Amino acid sequence: MQTDAIFSALPSTWRDYLGESMLESIAAKCSPRLLLEASYPDQRDRFRAFELCSPNTCRAVIVGQDPYHGPEQAMGLAFSVRQGIAIPPSLRNILKEWQAEFGYPIPASGDLSPWASQGVLLLNRVLSVQPGLAGSHRHLGWEAFTNHVIERLALDSTYRVFCLWGSDAKQLSALIPESQGIIECVHPSPLSAHRGFFGSRPFTTINQLLVSQGLSELDWTLPLDLSSDLKGHMDQLF
Repeated sequence: MQTDAIFSALPSTWRDYLGESMLESIAAKCSPRLLLEASYPDQRDRFRAFELCSPNTCRAVIVGQDPYHGPEQAMGLAFSVRQGIAIPPSLRNILKEWQAEFGYPIPASGDLSPWASQGVLLLNRVLSVQPGLAGSHRHLGWEAFTNHVIERLALDSTYRVFCLWGSDAKQLSALIPESQGIIECVHPSPLSAHRGFFGSRPFTTINQLLVSQGLSELDWTLPLDLSSDLKGHMDQLF
């Protein structure tokens, strides 16, 4: 599989950062299913997280499992859904914990693009999924790509905080040196959130780790109405 096919939507800043030769090696091992099967999100949105957060601006990484497998839910940012889409249970739990930490009202929209624009890479371990079939694109090549992303970010000279939610994400901890910030927790899914996600205070912990290194905090606010804020951000991008 050619690099230009599987990684055609990956921004050039990330291609340069990750290395074309490494991407070519990863692409050669990817299953053709990743391009041939109907999947979520659309291929043009698979690297949305990388469009909104560049290597230079990345200050924290939140890693989940695989994209939502329901119609119109997945948008290329882990846990996020577009404005107007009902907030899925895992994201609802994330926002409950977020509200408990900061006291903010839960927004009507589950679009987490403002976090991405703050420097948070919202990364799924696997970047696509067949409709209605959770985990269906595991072990087809995406893990090699996300391994490389995490390792590259973790080993450069910039301090970052890596927030690993769930068993799939926790596998990446072996790639992250102790000099970086690491937060490990259960997945925010309704199946596991009550076993340690609630009360884990991930957002303030990320900020505390950044401040401990002399860095500024991230702004975790989400507007109650994303329409004007997101429109302004998109206008800047395009």
